[in-house]
Amino acid sequence: MLRHIFRNLWNTRKRNGWIMLELIVIAVVCWMVVDPLFVIYYNRSIPDGYESEGLYRLQLSTVPSKEQGKQADFFQLLERLRSHAQIESATYLVNGNYPCARGNSFNNLSRDTMSVRVAFMYFVPHTDFFKTWRIRSVKDGTWETLENTTYLSNDIVLTSDAADCLSPGKDLTGGEVYAGSNTAVRVAAVAQPVKMKNCMQPFYLRFIAWQDTVPHWVLESGTTLFARTRPGVSESRFIEEFIPWVEEHLVVGRFFVSKIEPFHKVSEQSDLKEGATSEIRIKKALCYFFLVNLFLGISGTFWLSTRTRREEMGVRLSYGASAWKIRLMLLSEASVLTTFSVIMGCLIYFQWIVREGFYVLAGMAPSDDSRYITHQFWTHFLVVSGIVYVIMLVVTWIGVWIPAHNISKISPVTALKDE
Repeated sequence: MLRHIFRNLWNTRKRNGWIMLELIVIAVVCWMVVDPLFVIYYNRSIPDGYESEGLYRLQLSTVPSKEQGKQADFFQLLERLRSHAQIESATYLVNGNYPCARGNSFNNLSRDTMSVRVAFMYFVPHTDFFKTWRIRSVKDGTWETLENTTYLSNDIVLTSDAADCLSPGKDLTGGEVYAGSNTAVRVAAVAQPVKMKNCMQPFYLRFIAWQDTVPHWVLESGTTLFARTRPGVSESRFIEEFIPWVEEHLVVGRFFVSKIEPFHKVSEQSDLKEGATSEIRIKKALCYFFLVNLFLGISGTFWLSTRTRREEMGVRLSYGASAWKIRLMLLSEASVLTTFSVIMGCLIYFQWIVREGFYVLAGMAPSDDSRYITHQFWTHFLVVSGIVYVIMLVVTWIGVWIPAHNISKISPVTALKDE
């Protein structure tokens, strides 16, 4: 049957040539539309490395005064927050770097001849930092290991992706790496990768142990607190009851809580401020617009092409061909044309990829971690090509199946009456 299909295609090569040319152009455009959506949704599918559900951000502020903030007032406020019946844990930050924050700080870590650019966060050991964020150890997948580890001054917790880059295949726990040119720091533990931006892949990251309990700038200008509710607590009900409680109980000395937000809203705001939300919406709108036009264009082309073969199908029916075989033949011919066209279209777009690379979300620094599909050249190319092929094949089948089904059901006399 395959030989018969190729013979039919060759005998109508002039008409099929124009159809293939149209399909090749559509395959190239389809690649341009599908690749950004693949990268965006793939990045979003990567685990965050922390749990945003049940996590809340509280902005701690201070009343303007000539008097300095008191450390005892700060800890009293923190303990009151932890004592709330629906709060499981709470912690604080000593700088403004955390997942979905507006900015991040980077420096280099090195070991032997390897060097990597790493983002960093400070944390105060044994203040429920890892418990609240639910950042987990690679060793056993629990936050308890990271929370209970003994930290010395300037010890770090390194994420596993950065550790694998600096020392491939080796456990860096207890080992040393160098910050800057010659400052040795100990890796106290290794954590699972963490996404610092919701729409991006995880950064290489280190958590730096801060041994001073409360930095002076926290006492002068406030900081950011994070609290986690107990399992099963409803967000809407918690917010409704928690805000009046905060206004009554979380005003200590110069300190007060000025803003409370569920962390999923913080994440949404981060995407919006980074421009990711608007870009994603544009890419989605272009994709939907293209898919509608793709369906109308390809389906219409094959619909008309199939309808013009009504007399031919009548002859086949008169010689005893079954309706099922006619539908199969028409679908197979369309599949062959689509397959060759998609291959040619992908090879044409391949030239662009070699020169310009795959899509990267505008304004975002790409990760270079080869464990992710988007950084595996051939895997990325083949996956997106496969998606393009499936989309075009499905649309082609729809355009062929309906008229083929109708033609295969008519009598040979009706089909040949105009012959």
